[in-house]
Amino acid sequence: MKYLFALIFLVSTLNLFGQDVNPTQKGNLMLGGGGNISYQTEFDETSSGVFSLGLNPSIGWFLSDGFALGIGPTFYITNYFSENGNTNLGIGTDVFIAKYWGSGIFIKGSTGYSLRHTFESSGNDYDNTMHVIGIIPEVGYAFFLGPNVALELSLADVFNIWLSDGSTSFYNTSSVKVGFQIFL
Repeated sequence: MKYLFALIFLVSTLNLFGQDVNPTQKGNLMLGGGGNISYQTEFDETSSGVFSLGLNPSIGWFLSDGFALGIGPTFYITNYFSENGNTNLGIGTDVFIAKYWGSGIFIKGSTGYSLRHTFESSGNDYDNTMHVIGIIPEVGYAFFLGPNVALELSLADVFNIWLSDGSTSFYNTSSVKVGFQIFL
């Protein structure tokens, strides 16, 4: 327990020292990267699970103090654990808007498009490509480790629309995201 208090004290101290300069002021550039990891369990006849891992580098521009607009590519892999499990590999791009407050709290919204290729892990002859449209609202906190570097932790709700072979599916997943931002 004392280590937890020491860690909280250290992060708070670093965050206070990192606030001398306003890294989110108008005209600044934001370079960053993040990732997300999630696991979902489906309780049905097979009790299968879904593991997902994604990487999201990004670049943004502060249009006004605390308000940024940006773009970034996305890369992800999703593995379905079931009898005939399959794996999805995807690549796409996102556009985002973000609002930062001086305390480190931020909200971000992004929308994007990706191309997802699915193949069956069991080696069967299943091959499918689908188009995915995503909407991702998130809320988080930026721990400033220095005047221009922040570790960001956030909770995101991912809403996906999958379009494949004339059919449409809707999916919603919640995830925890971790990322770094460098403010220039």
